[in-house]
Amino acid sequence: MPLSTYGQNTVLDDVANSGLGFAVTGEVYISLHSADPGLTGLNELTGGTPAYARKQDTFPVSASGTLDNDAAITFDVPAGNVAAWGLWDALTVGNCIQTGWFSTVSRLALVRTADATANDVQSETHGFVADDRVVFEVVEGLTVPAGLTAGTIYYVIATGLTTDAFRVSATSGGAAIDITGNGQCVVRKVTVTNFAAQGQFQIPAGGLDLFGQ
Repeated sequence: MPLSTYGQNTVLDDVANSGLGFAVTGEVYISLHSADPGLTGLNELTGGTPAYARKQDTFPVSASGTLDNDAAITFDVPAGNVAAWGLWDALTVGNCIQTGWFSTVSRLALVRTADATANDVQSETHGFVADDRVVFEVVEGLTVPAGLTAGTIYYVIATGLTTDAFRVSATSGGAAIDITGNGQCVVRKVTVTNFAAQGQFQIPAGGLDLFGQ
C-alpha cells in the first residue's frame, strides 16, 4: 500500500515547505491489523493479556526507495487474525503514516466480459493454490471488477484454478464470488496468521518492507 494521506502530505511538506512535515520523536510505532487497514489504520488489534500494544523498532538509512526493519519485532496478540501492519507517530492514537499487508506476492489481475461470465480472474502465472488468501487493490486509473471489493480478503478456490486464471470465494472452498463487470487491478497474496488463543506474533528482521511511494 502507498503512504496514507497524512503520510503523503507530510512528506510533501518536508520536501517543499522547509521541514514542516514529520515531527516524530524517535522511531515510528508499528501496529498490527486483523483486516484491511485502509489508509487510516483501520482494524487495529486490541485487548489480550498481556495487552496488545504498538512497538517501536530501529530502521537503517533507506536505500533505493525501500527500507526494512533491522531487528525482530515481537507483539503480544489476542485470539484472532493478523494480516496487515501500520506505521504511526505515537504509541496510542496519533497519525497513521503508512499501511501494508503481510505479503510478498502481487500480480496484475484482469477480468473481461467472457471472464466475468465464468467468474474467472485472469493473472498470468499467478502461482496461487487453493485456500490462498488474496486481496484486490485499486491501481490509479483502473477499476476493480464489479462484484469484488478492494481490500476484502478472499480465498482462492480449486474450481476453475489454472496456471493463468483463478476464482475466489468469501469462505474456504465456498462458492465463487459473482463477478458482474470488467476491470483491471492488482491482486495480492496475503499471509493471514490466525491465533486460536492469546499468543505472540513476530515480524522477523527484514520482514517489514517499506516503500517510498
